[in-house]
Formats: sequence, C-alpha cells, structure tokens
Amino acid sequence: MTPEELFRAVADYVAEHQGKAGQQDFFRAIHRQALKGMGLVNDADIQATGEAGVLRYIQGELSRRGVADSDVVIVDAGANVGVYTAAALDRFPAATVWSFEPSPTAFRALQGTAARYPGRCRPVNLGLSERAGAATLRADKPGSTLASLHVRPIEEFRDGNGEAVRLATLDGFCTEAGIDRIHFLKIDVEGHEIAVLDGARGLLERRAVDFVQFEFGGCNLDSRTFLRDFWSRLHGFAVCKIVKDGLYRLSGYSEFDEIFAYQNFLAIRQ
Repeated sequence: MTPEELFRAVADYVAEHQGKAGQQDFFRAIHRQALKGMGLVNDADIQATGEAGVLRYIQGELSRRGVADSDVVIVDAGANVGVYTAAALDRFPAATVWSFEPSPTAFRALQGTAARYPGRCRPVNLGLSERAGAATLRADKPGSTLASLHVRPIEEFRDGNGEAVRLATLDGFCTEAGIDRIHFLKIDVEGHEIAVLDGARGLLERRAVDFVQFEFGGCNLDSRTFLRDFWSRLHGFAVCKIVKDGLYRLSGYSEFDEIFAYQNFLAIRQ
C-alpha cells in the first residue's frame, strides 16, 4: 500500500467514525503513532534524533559562508556533563564551545569533559536566563539531566533535591567575555528556553546569532511557554523541525504545532 492509498483509507475511516466515543481509543493510538512518525517522543542519542546531522549541516553551511572552523563559536546552554559539547567539539575540530551548566554537581563532571579539549571547551558554572541573579535548580537528584529552574509535577522532584545556582544573561556574559558573534546557540534547559532567548535579545537584534537549536515539550508546560513564544522572538529566522534524516521547514506558526511532547527545532538566520 502506498502512502497515498494509506492516507485515503484512514481519511475514509475517519469520515465514517469521526467523533464517536467507541473509536476514541483507536484514534488516540493512531495519534501517538503519528507523533512518532513526525519525530516527536524520540529522546534517543543524537544520531537517532537527527541532532548529529544538524551539526554536520551547520558545519557545511558555515564553511560555505567562508567561516573557518577556528573562528566558530558555539554556546551549549544546559550542557550538563558535556555529552553534546563533546559531540560538537568532535564535529568542529578547531571551534570554541562555551558550555554553560549551573549545577555544581554536573559542572564537576563537565570540567572532566572540558579537560579532553584543552583551550577549546570553556566550561561556565552559570545558568542562562533573562536576568542575572540566584535561583534554585530543582531535580530528582543532584546533577540530573532533568534538572529545571521551574517547579515540575514529578514525584521524584518532591524530595527537595535542590541546588543553589547562579544565573547570567547571554548578552551580559558575551559583553564581558568579548564574544561578538555566536555561530550556533544550542539550548536544552528544561523549559527555560524562552528566558535564555530573552537574555540574548541584544545579540538577536544585532543578528549576531546564526543558528539556534531549542528543545520543546512537556517542560514548557511547567514554564507556561509556547511554541508561539519562540516564533515571536526569532524574527528573521526560518524554523525547522529536526527529524532523523534532516530538517523539515515549517511554513509558519500554527496552533496545531503546539504539541507538548519531546522534540527539537533548528532556527536558521535568513
């Protein structure tokens, strides 16, 4: 059966059973499979999610634009222990990666990752936000990849595993560090992504960021942020869904894309 034949069969079935109570379990199951087909709910390694392909794509685009590897600046916001940082450094053998991790526990492990890339990995024990200050990082355990600055309705989070952390804005940090351009900003901060972008407003307005990868899903329920918020902040960018074998460009914002299930997007400066 071809995809077209399958679609017609499904459409005919829906037309016959639309809105019927007895078919809701079936439609919910089909919906779940459709989400998987669209690349959602896929939190496997970066090869399976398509994120490794994004690194290859960005490297090719920057090379095409005449940017030397040694000039490339990458920011990994929410680096945890540095798994993604290492993948980026392996892909860009002469680039500099600034790896931001607020958790003191995870940061110690991140320093170990950085030691494998002397001079190229710059670990920073700060969280990125819309303003500088102090906060509590909540988690199921210290150093967890699930750690968030937002209250999460997860049973393990109710045991009081919190770490005191420091926050900075990306605009402020870049000014102090003398960073005038970020070629790739990767954000994985468990629902705090919009705050990171708000703290980088100056860089974005100056068109000083070329690519932005961000995660969207259930954590955005905790922070009460929506996909629409990303569109409103990423003016002048094309927004693409990251899928296993490449990028799927969205034609524009639609409320039908407000799906709070794990997924990654790449915004490309136009």
